[in-house]
Amino acid sequence: MTSSLLNTLAASILGFDSQQTFVIVLTAIGCGTGIIISLAGILYSCVDAMHRRRNEADLKRDMLDRGMSADEIAKVIEAASPPENPTARWLDSWCKKK
Repeated sequence: MTSSLLNTLAASILGFDSQQTFVIVLTAIGCGTGIIISLAGILYSCVDAMHRRRNEADLKRDMLDRGMSADEIAKVIEAASPPENPTARWLDSWCKKK
């Protein structure tokens, strides 16, 4: 009953037949899925970046509490493992101080 209502509505308002309505609905579902997946990826990367920064700040605070100097902390942070992302690793190699 819902599909017949949709077809009737599409035919009367927009002038589409049932095949055209089907194609439009599939296209809308595909576009919506792409948008949702993109937003989920962006959200995940933001949350991951916040988590990494929080962990790094906790590590620095812990090292300061242990009495380490700023130079020692800088050496530890610079010696941390390289980023897992190949693009970030490439950018990191180009941005290192020499």
